[in-house]
Amino acid sequence: MYEKNLKEDLRLRLSTDDMNFLRDLSEKRSASVSEVIRSIIGEYRRSLETLEALKGMMEIAKKEGKLSHGDTKTDINNKL
Repeated sequence: MYEKNLKEDLRLRLSTDDMNFLRDLSEKRSASVSEVIRSIIGEYRRSLETLEALKGMMEIAKKEGKLSHGDTKTDINNKL
């Protein structure tokens, strides 16, 4: 499906194996090769954004000293 917000062009040179992989993936997803490539890029971008968010949350947790270190009790130090 054509999306109106697509403004950039890209010329991509691939090996025969890579192109065949994209064609097969395209058939499995019932999408064009271009849509598959856009999907792969989007999935990768979202995974990087998720990792950055998790990294930020870990930094905040470390600074505030609230990591549990595997504690399973819910009333640690009678703070329930």
